[in-house]
Amino acid sequence: MLTKEQLINKLSDRERFCMIAYLQTGDQLTAYICSRRKPVSANNQSLIAMASRWINSEPVQAFLEAERGRKAALIEDTENRSKADTIRELNKLVSLTNDTKLKAEILLKLSDLEGWKKEKEQTQDDTIRYYLPLRCNVCSLYKAAKEAKGALLT
Repeated sequence: MLTKEQLINKLSDRERFCMIAYLQTGDQLTAYICSRRKPVSANNQSLIAMASRWINSEPVQAFLEAERGRKAALIEDTENRSKADTIRELNKLVSLTNDTKLKAEILLKLSDLEGWKKEKEQTQDDTIRYYLPLRCNVCSLYKAAKEAKGALLT
């Protein structure tokens, strides 16, 4: 029995490229047609059968499994992202996508992350405080002096 690496090495670079495209799009038929060196001249039914057979072959399955594992490892590595990293990646996605609905959703998430909905936060240093003078009948010093004066008179 061959190891996964040996099975993967049986695939051509073109087939590997098409398998990566298949992982992104999920389109078996297009991946199969693109992986062939010569133009395919079979009818549609036989093309579907050949594509299915090719996808289910051992070398292709080994490559798909390895590629999915590699992607899962990348996702785990980027699990603890900072806010700035997330914003940077969302900006890249917005510029790359052509779907208007997806672009709108990404822009909404981006605005939420950057806090555009919230008002500008003020720090303690920026706050100006005004203190108004107290009326005499409210001042505790005035009341204490008045009581002391009243106690002296009696």
